Amino acid sequence: MSKIPDCDRCLLFSQQLYYVCAVHPEGVEGDECPDFRPDPEIDEEEEEKPWSPAGHFWYGDNLLPDRLWRPSKEEQEKIIETHPLFTGLCPNCSHVFSTNPPTGAPWHCPACDWREDSPIYNRTE
Repeated sequence: MSKIPDCDRCLLFSQQLYYVCAVHPEGVEGDECPDFRPDPEIDEEEEEKPWSPAGHFWYGDNLLPDRLWRPSKEEQEKIIETHPLFTGLCPNCSHVFSTNPPTGAPWHCPACDWREDSPIYNRTE
């Protein structure tokens, strides 16, 4: 006798390591529980989270890469010296940016078509 997959969604599930539920402390025999009661607190959409590839995670409906690296001191200095957020200038053609892009949007130079998502600022390691 042991825990079955339905136990995680059952109202009677104990969430304990030592016993499975209040009615069947050692679990049930077979693949179904005669006393299964769906837990109304569990959202089925939340329960079935989509698969994500290694190095990525889901944020809402967007698949985003994990940021597993931190820039070195030299890379940090290069970003501070050249990024338009700090300089107000395009690092490629020195175009003067008059405004910042909306939150979450990448920097884009209208003069030379430079984009913040270029390899200068994002590693592919």
